[in-house]
Amino acid sequence: MLAYVRQHLGENDLSAARIAAAHHISERHLYQVLSREGIALRAWIRTQRLERCRHELASACCGRFSIESIASRWGFISAPHFSRTFKLAYGMTPRQWRHLSRQGAIHRA
Repeated sequence: MLAYVRQHLGENDLSAARIAAAHHISERHLYQVLSREGIALRAWIRTQRLERCRHELASACCGRFSIESIASRWGFISAPHFSRTFKLAYGMTPRQWRHLSRQGAIHRA
């Protein structure tokens, strides 16, 4: 199931209902299976999307893309929401991350 989610991370209509339907199970069963593995679906998806954005923001090959377009590519539909979420997760704005990573001031994990 997580492989399916990874394949569809950039789609902003990715939902528990869609994931469950793709695997021919109920949403309840989906949440039960993930819970046994200690995975909270919404938080896991958000973390995966943020990591993809963080990587692209630091990547020289993605420098021509705006922060908003990178966020959109990974399923964030609102630039302000993305910026707030990124800052909560990493302690700096996406713009700050991009700037510092381009200067080599940040070790990329």
